[in-house]
Amino acid sequence: MFKKAVGVAVAGLVMAALLPVGTAEAATCRGAGCTGKNPISTGCGDDARTIDTISPAGGGPVVELRNSATCSAAWARIEKANSNWRFKIEIKGGASYLANASLDRQVPTAMVGSSNAYQACVEQYDGAGGSWSCTGWH
Repeated sequence: MFKKAVGVAVAGLVMAALLPVGTAEAATCRGAGCTGKNPISTGCGDDARTIDTISPAGGGPVVELRNSATCSAAWARIEKANSNWRFKIEIKGGASYLANASLDRQVPTAMVGSSNAYQACVEQYDGAGGSWSCTGWH
């Protein structure tokens, strides 16, 4: 009886170790309900994947266009960089969410529901401002 109980306990530990951290049940929003929210605090970052990238035309940090199937939401994320770098996610014909980079960590924008077309953009850091490089629409 003791050997069987130990075997069941070990099997349970092995299965728990194989489960992904932050499973789909952890997400706290979906679709339009995610718009304007943080992908990390909502759990949407747990299953996210990068679907496109963009760098400024003259060189600079990479901006990733990220998507969570569980949350049906998208956002942009920039690698560590000088905080003068600005980036955004745009909804076609709708709102944009703008953010600045950080030297300390990767930074995400707020999310948009992914049922609308969206793209990620990074501003050319040349002091003049206003010149943006963008991914295609997704």
